[in-house]
Formats: sequence, C-alpha cells, structure tokens
Amino acid sequence: MTEIITIDADNKPAANFLESYFQSGNLNFLIGSGASFPAIQTAGNIESEINSLLAANKEDEAAQKSLQFIKKISEANSKISTTAFGSSTLVPFRKVKDSYTKFLSSIDRILFARKNILLARQANIFTTNYDVFIEHSASKIPGLILNDGFDRSSPTIQPIFAPERYFDRTYRSGPFSSHQIEIPTINLIKLHGSLSWRQKQNRVVYDIKPIQAPSAEDETDPTKVTDFLKKHFLILPNLQKFHVTLMERTYYDLLRLFSRALDQQNAILLAFGFSFVDEHILDLTRRALRNPTSHLIVLAYDQKSTTDYQTKFTQQRNVTVLSPGSGSVIDFPRLNQILASILPASTHASA
Repeated sequence: MTEIITIDADNKPAANFLESYFQSGNLNFLIGSGASFPAIQTAGNIESEINSLLAANKEDEAAQKSLQFIKKISEANSKISTTAFGSSTLVPFRKVKDSYTKFLSSIDRILFARKNILLARQANIFTTNYDVFIEHSASKIPGLILNDGFDRSSPTIQPIFAPERYFDRTYRSGPFSSHQIEIPTINLIKLHGSLSWRQKQNRVVYDIKPIQAPSAEDETDPTKVTDFLKKHFLILPNLQKFHVTLMERTYYDLLRLFSRALDQQNAILLAFGFSFVDEHILDLTRRALRNPTSHLIVLAYDQKSTTDYQTKFTQQRNVTVLSPGSGSVIDFPRLNQILASILPASTHASA
C-alpha cells in the first residue's frame, strides 16, 4: 500500500525522508507539465480528448486539437530565452526559469556531495515536456554538465541524437596526479520528443529555430495542418500510429532507457508535476516497481492529487507520496526548498 507522508511548514519530514535515498540510490526524476506551469498550461486531459476524436473517426478535428495544443506551447517556448522581463505577461516565465535553475543546481550539488563512491555521480531527468526550459536553464549554470543525448563532437555538423551518449560519464584528474574524480552529469531524456528536435535524413537532429505556424486561412486546410504537425519530431498526446518509423523507433528507445534506469539496484524515481495519465509511462512505472529495491516518490501538488496517486498505485508497496498539509500545496518553489534543505550546510547559502 502507498505510504503517505504529510509535509509540515518547515519541510523537515520530506527532507529527512529524501536524504537517505539521495545518498544511496540511483537518482531519477520524472518531470511533467506541472513543472512549467504557469508559463505553459498543463496538458490536462488533452490525450483522452484527442483519442476520443480519433475513436469517433474525426481525424481532422483531432488534428485541429493537436495543432492548437502545439501552437500554444510553441508560442510560450519562444519566450523562454527572453532576458527582458519588464512585461507582466513574462513574469511567469522568469519565475519558472528561476525554479528550473535552482532545481538543476541542487541536483548538481547533491551529486557532487555524494559520499558513496560506488554510485555514479549521475542523475536522469525524464520529462514528457516539449519545451526547452531545462536546456535553457542549464546553459546559465556555470560548470553544470547537461547531457541531452545529442552528439556535438563536430562543430560543422548539426547535432545528431545518439542515445548511447546517455551512458557516458565524465572524469577529471589533477595536474599532478593520475587520480580521477567523477564530475556530476545530468542526463535529460525527453520521452515525447522536443520542440528543438527535427527529422533529417532518417536521423533526429537538434534545431532550435521555431517552425512557422499555419496562417488562419491555412488552419482550415487539413493537409496543411497535418504537414505542420509532421514537421515536428514530437510524440503527440494520442495513441494513434506513428507517422514515421524513425519516430516509433526513437520513442521505444527512450522508453527502454526509462525502464532500464528503474531496473537498476536501488533505483529512485522522484516524480513532480506529473499526473501519470500517460498510460504507457504509468504501465512501465508499475512494472518497474516489481523491482523490490526500486522506489517511487511522488510530490503531490495538493490533497486531491494525493488521493489520485494513491488510487493509481494501490497495489504497489514501494511508493511514497509526499503530501502537503491542509490548505497548502507543493509547487516548484517548495520542491526547491526541500531539495535545498538536503544539501550539505556549506552549499545552503548558494542554493
């Protein structure tokens, strides 16, 4: 049965609970659309809505709903790199970027401070989000190594997605010693693709340039709508067949990485902003929890979310839900407060 830990105002129960897992476990994070809210609206029931239209053979309407969904995220995504936040409409972007930056910094420091030399100083961030908040925030943190799976070894070739990169580890040795020290690495695994991914010559490449959305007139043309959707290398929120073999292969490669990570000894998966409405990921997570040394830790936004998670994982014993007290929530800033309290005392001030 799922364990519930209610967090009080000072977050101590959560910090005490998480600290031992973070020191001794293989760290994995699952980030959903709730993390990028309110800069980007949460996915909500978009998958079931699109699937209902497809089941009713209303493919054009399903494509329209997908189009509007992608357009909203693309419009928001274009504001992520904005540096001038004078407009009140951009305040949510600044706050969300700050939250991602603090989150990544805390993970980096937690990995660096690990006392267990048998564990890799490496953490995996799995996300279904299409936006580039994580990539942009990571680029602003000096010394942080974010591995997004793209091969950038050649300055003249567009970065190519190479999943084997996720198995790389980084070491550094001193100028007068051959002794090597592992440098913390954070792997970013975007399970549903990204707005920065494109297909080129049967490969996935990195391209941050936005794709031009159809005009209001073209939005009434089903062919042009479909063409716009196909230009993105995204796993759209529906269970329809993939429109390209490369997308199907890449998707299942990423899901295998997710399964493999949770199959490791003492695998820890901390989920935040993720509702587990994605049936594929929910099923894979339940299967992974058959590994008795694995543990799923979910941060519930509110008490209703706590009940929802309990229902989803009622058969699993190695699941803990960190629940807010009555009338409070666990949002991104509060998650960062919890993580900061786990850091060694010498790093608290900079967290």
